[in-house]
Amino acid sequence: MKKNTKRILKYLIEFLIVAFGVYLGVYASEIQSKKKTKSEKEKSITYIIQELESNKKSLEESIKYHESIKKEIDSVSKTLNTKDLFSTYIGNESFRHTKLKGWNGIKIANLQDTSFEAAKITGIIREFDLEFIQRLSKIYKHQVTYSKLGNSILTKMINLDSSTKVVDVVNAIELMTYDLCNYEKSILKAIEKMEIKDIEK
Repeated sequence: MKKNTKRILKYLIEFLIVAFGVYLGVYASEIQSKKKTKSEKEKSITYIIQELESNKKSLEESIKYHESIKKEIDSVSKTLNTKDLFSTYIGNESFRHTKLKGWNGIKIANLQDTSFEAAKITGIIREFDLEFIQRLSKIYKHQVTYSKLGNSILTKMINLDSSTKVVDVVNAIELMTYDLCNYEKSILKAIEKMEIKDIEK
């Protein structure tokens, strides 16, 4: 009987040692995994902050340009009568958009989304605060809409042909200086509202 008890006790101690070893291994692995996740989260945060800062600068430059062209187009539009506006644009001398002071083409802010998309693909974005994810997603969603609007204006200007009227070109430029510019201001405001402490939650 004593022999059996000793044997059971021996196996129990061995089992406990093995179980404790497995537990330590799992625990160490979990700590390492958490450290790696934390490191990846911090990297992702850094890249997103840099991306938003870059987008902010691009928006500020674009807003400045669009507001400058807005003053020019508003000034020139006042000098155009109905006949001028509805005359064929190509070959027209009453209005040439390229002669607007400071004209540098249809400018669309170069907004990046690589870091945000990478955070989504890798799944690291799940580590961020839910409210922050919603606010961040909204900014990037607006950027997509903004780019589509900008590209549609650019397409209008590229597709000038013999049927294009002066008013069509004026309207395209006004879309850029009003609607597109308002989008830029809206996105810029949303980026400025984002604070580092919101990202680090």
